[in-house]
Amino acid sequence: LLSPSGILLLQCVRNSRLKLHQTMATRLARQWWTQSNQETLLKSQDKLLSTLVKTQARYIGQNNDGKCLLNGVEFLAPEYESSAKVRDLPTCVLAHGYGSGLGFFFRNIDPLLQSGKIGRVLTVDWLGMGGSDRPACRRPILRGWAQELSARVCDSRFTPSQAVDFFIDPFEEWLEQQQIDKENRMWFVGHSLGGYLAARYALKYQHESRISKLILASPVGFPMKPIDSLPESDLPGSLRLLDALWSSNVTPQQIVRIMGSSRGRQAVKRSLQGRIPHLSDHDISLLGDYLYHITVAHPSGEFAINSLLEPAASANSMGVYAREPLEEPLSTNLDSSMDLRILFGEKDWMRFNEDSARSVVRRLKDQNNTNARVHIIPEAGHHLYVDNAPEFMRRILE
Repeated sequence: LLSPSGILLLQCVRNSRLKLHQTMATRLARQWWTQSNQETLLKSQDKLLSTLVKTQARYIGQNNDGKCLLNGVEFLAPEYESSAKVRDLPTCVLAHGYGSGLGFFFRNIDPLLQSGKIGRVLTVDWLGMGGSDRPACRRPILRGWAQELSARVCDSRFTPSQAVDFFIDPFEEWLEQQQIDKENRMWFVGHSLGGYLAARYALKYQHESRISKLILASPVGFPMKPIDSLPESDLPGSLRLLDALWSSNVTPQQIVRIMGSSRGRQAVKRSLQGRIPHLSDHDISLLGDYLYHITVAHPSGEFAINSLLEPAASANSMGVYAREPLEEPLSTNLDSSMDLRILFGEKDWMRFNEDSARSVVRRLKDQNNTNARVHIIPEAGHHLYVDNAPEFMRRILE
């Protein structure tokens, strides 16, 4: 006969197996409904890059030693293999924003490598996004709703600092394997949420001395939440609904998954056409298929976002703010040898961060860091790297 502790252990094992079977069944059902899985996601990525980027792509992952795998792709400049001079040029790392993936930089890879200033380009998906591994990021649903009813807290398993580390620590492990020479170092470009995470990475790991140039493209997370933010009871009905959905971690990706393959693809394509309307039908088709597979993949990193960010509105403005803003730490703790470029599109909805970003630059210059600057990219919105790729590249390369 089993002892009481033995019976409890046996019950725990049975519950764990049941939970595993339920998780596998849920994932298989979602893959059938969405007609998407990891294989089709990576195939759509390969098709996008091989069609729209002239430089040959080479997949680079992470050694499978029990750690989470990041999806990365490497592109080499001409004569990289045969010329030590080219190999000595900096490596440029491109990191995407929320709900996006490495393939969105398709207009930037060739110009970087043809500039004569970059030897290698690495594009990477953050953990829990794109084609990278997607570990659990959400509290058990019953506990999540119980806490939500008792307090306005975000429905993820992380504090803000833990959520940052969820993304940047695996990135650091991945980067260690990419053999970036610390003498030549790297240029790090992060867009939107990727800009916020790139800045947090630069602050935490600056002792590694890898980064020589940090480019934050339409970054989120610079200013503090307005002190005159309206309480929930004073928000318009639409904003109260947004606040409730945000706090409950209802994501756009979940809605697309519910739509299924046919309607989900159409919704993603319409959204893409609205966000980047100048793309050709051919490019929209490739990018839309890629974005669809990213969107309906196993939910993960999307549930960490409300640990990082929160929406807020005042009498004169509204926006999404970092729970741990960048302005103060960047102003006081950034390595003075690092070249900092902060870029916004002329018609960029993220420009509410601009005043705070310019404050950072002024304070850095007061500390004799003359390499910090803010630029506005004309004829560009939030996706400035696609909207006006030539001017975006010029500001990076100058």
